[in-house]
Amino acid sequence: MNRSARNFATAIPNVLVFIIGLSLLPTVSHAKTEETPAPATLQSTALPLTTKSPEARRLVEEALNLYLDKVEQERASEILRKAVQIDPDFAMGHELLVQISLDSAEQVAEQQKAFATRSSASPAEQTVIEWYQDAADHKLISAITKMNDVLNQYPHDKWVVWMTTWWLFNQAQYERSVAIYEHSGITDSPGLINNMGYNYAYVRQFDKAFAMMDKYVAAMPDDPNPQDSYAEILRLAGRFSQSIEHYRAALAINPEFYSSQFGIADTYSLMGDQADARKEYEIGFRKFPLPELQRILWRSREAATYVREADYDGADHAFQAVADYCHDRNNSQAEADTYRQMALYQQNPKQALIYLGKAEAATQEGKNTMKIAITQELAQILRARVAVALKMDNKELANSNLARLTGMSDSSSDKLIELAYHGAAGASLFADHKYDQAISQLEEDANNPLSLKLLAAAYQKIGYTAGAKRTNDTLANLNDPTLEQALVVPGFRKCGEGASCNGDAKSAALKH
Repeated sequence: MNRSARNFATAIPNVLVFIIGLSLLPTVSHAKTEETPAPATLQSTALPLTTKSPEARRLVEEALNLYLDKVEQERASEILRKAVQIDPDFAMGHELLVQISLDSAEQVAEQQKAFATRSSASPAEQTVIEWYQDAADHKLISAITKMNDVLNQYPHDKWVVWMTTWWLFNQAQYERSVAIYEHSGITDSPGLINNMGYNYAYVRQFDKAFAMMDKYVAAMPDDPNPQDSYAEILRLAGRFSQSIEHYRAALAINPEFYSSQFGIADTYSLMGDQADARKEYEIGFRKFPLPELQRILWRSREAATYVREADYDGADHAFQAVADYCHDRNNSQAEADTYRQMALYQQNPKQALIYLGKAEAATQEGKNTMKIAITQELAQILRARVAVALKMDNKELANSNLARLTGMSDSSSDKLIELAYHGAAGASLFADHKYDQAISQLEEDANNPLSLKLLAAAYQKIGYTAGAKRTNDTLANLNDPTLEQALVVPGFRKCGEGASCNGDAKSAALKH
């Protein structure tokens, strides 16, 4: 299953670099509640699940097994809804539904319920809920501390390891996620094996990623998800034909496994075959009823196929339909991100500013969205506005938006905001021909294609050819189907390596 589909914001290609220690807080023992004796399967090393209803507990455990080991996300969500209907005070049931649901409004509502009912839960469960509440409220230092507290107490509990590694994966903290998994000693969870395959792939350790996928397929030969995951990791490695073979193998096992249908479409798009990509997207949209967040994700990727063809009118039409869909469903963060993407490929900078204005207006509405997602989105909007201002040679506008972004970065521990700042500051310094200073900023944003292109050009300008070649090689091998990749990588591959790709200082900073 395409793991990035759960949260629309994860489509932004940045790496967060939290420095997280394992021993921030001491280990605390927690007593069981009297009304809820633990079943035999729950020992002192397992995170409690506090509920007055044995049936609700059974349903939650069933849902977790379905999600973690089979990635049956929608079915797991349905079961969790039944559990919290049986026991509305089942705080951890509400929290798990937040993490698994594919409905943004439900995520917000269930987080509120989890926080409101947490007093009925064990201290460990309360810490988990407060960890996610702090993250939702953009209090990341406190969230990280609570995450570490839970992990210290239950480093070998499957559900805790899943929650921790999944949260870190969504923050693009892949190496940290792998370290926690390896320390856990858990080797019999297909779902965690699947997750680690993705983590290894995103740090470009493909040999380890493929080994994980071989193990995953062997563990579940009759399930489509191992084939789907293998296909996505092959695609990340640039093995497109093999990727499509595995996607089709998943569909042969289960023709209703829609992730593989859209995976085929994404792969054709990365291969440069946009017509076939759109055919595959449309097959999927006609055939499958999709959860809201996944429909938005793949409609956006379909829209990006027009950008890859330089058909900007077609892209405008397709992206506007996505923005209208998000607005009608009161999903402010997705609406804002759609308008931000529209701004990125505009040939007319004044039109780009109009779309960025719409994007910021959507963040101010903030409907059905966690505060952290809105704040991170605003940082991306400000970064885009700096780039547009530089394209217009309007340093006053660039500086004013960079100042806003600097203030956000200085007052926050959010690494996504920090990376947006580094990318914008690096672009501004590059446009001023301050290449050494630009390099120090751009190196901090080394997973974003826009920053990588500038970084290679800056290295070339100072005569660091080895650094330029290394960065060019990294850029040429980025195979995530994001709009940023569409704006940079295909054209880069066509022109090949060297100064002719990078262009002069200002054009490298500003051109797509």
